[in-house]
Amino acid sequence: MKVVSINKGVTEKAPTVITLVPENKEDLFTVYQIVDKDDEVIFKKLFTSKNEDAKKNNTDLVNLKLKILSNEFDMRDEYLRYKGITVIDQTGVANIDIPIGKFLSFNIVYTHPITIYKHHFNKYAEKLLKEACAEENKSDTAAVVLQEGISHVCLLTSSSTIMKQKIEFTMPKKKSATDIAKFDVKTESFYKATYEAMKKNFDFDELKMIILCSPGFYAKTLLEKVLKYAEEEQNNSILDNQMIFFVAHCSTGYLQGISEVLKNPEYASKLEDTKFSKFAVIMDGFLKHLDDDDDRAWYGRREIFRACSMNAIETLLITDTKLRSDNIATREKYLDLLDDVEKDGGKVAIFSTLHTTGEELDRLSGLACILKYPIANLDEGFDSEDEGDNEEEDNEAKKQKLKEIETSA
Repeated sequence: MKVVSINKGVTEKAPTVITLVPENKEDLFTVYQIVDKDDEVIFKKLFTSKNEDAKKNNTDLVNLKLKILSNEFDMRDEYLRYKGITVIDQTGVANIDIPIGKFLSFNIVYTHPITIYKHHFNKYAEKLLKEACAEENKSDTAAVVLQEGISHVCLLTSSSTIMKQKIEFTMPKKKSATDIAKFDVKTESFYKATYEAMKKNFDFDELKMIILCSPGFYAKTLLEKVLKYAEEEQNNSILDNQMIFFVAHCSTGYLQGISEVLKNPEYASKLEDTKFSKFAVIMDGFLKHLDDDDDRAWYGRREIFRACSMNAIETLLITDTKLRSDNIATREKYLDLLDDVEKDGGKVAIFSTLHTTGEELDRLSGLACILKYPIANLDEGFDSEDEGDNEEEDNEAKKQKLKEIETSA
């Protein structure tokens, strides 16, 4: 992601203005997490307006400013769509000759910058932006998944697989000696092109692991070819980091093959130190403590806040939806929880609900922890005041909404 500018509001009520350009589906995920309901967004869109002097309507690329009402997001299809209502733009950049109060929808695209007027720019949103800007530098795992004539060069992040380049060759049939010769030449060209794509997209000195996976022996052959080409070019960046290559087997040369490898228990020990598999390892550890019933794993809002007050949390597991609650007071409460855990020396793992591990945690209230030491009966002794916490938060949200309606009226 390219962040053009961030201008924090001069007063507490003034919005923070963020101008950015999303560049891949991982960036769409970041935008999805940052933009909340009632935030305002300026974007470019083809807009058709009626022309009273001409028979045909005019269609122009214009700047529109919407107050966000809802969104739809699909990571796999790289689809992020917002619905909103046009509002006044004090800067005079957007909504020129566009009626105010018009309901519109738009898709986030990679070609134009967007400007976000964010009313609650907290430390979580700031952290997301910083990570998005350095995502490719921070990605510590890469992968090439391939089969005959096709390979996919990818970077792996904690929430997605980013395909950087696809190499595809049409391989000739091996019916005669001439065809076999052509096949061998094409095969060599295919491996060479994959090698060049890896050089272009991978920082071999920064990556902790490069997974080469395929059905059959294609991955093993690719590793042999990569080391051969690197030796010929005296590419020390590759030669000095041979130990980061890891060959694995999968059933397909398409992206699903990477998921197969990451979920395969045979490779778990090899992958446990990579950022991409970190969340799976944490969740497995939590579930093991839960199965062992050793009083070190707990889930539920009241239990977690009580454990935090005792400085007993070793690892906090929380879903991203908790940090994007529509109730700002609730959101800030969870952000304070993160700070308290880290101040006490604990670790925090924020799970994406777009991942299976995040979905699993969401079913367990979206909040869990692994304790530094066993605590029995952590879920007992809550009084009626504790029981009413959720209802109190709901009432606060209702009050806030009622206040907004009265203000607008």
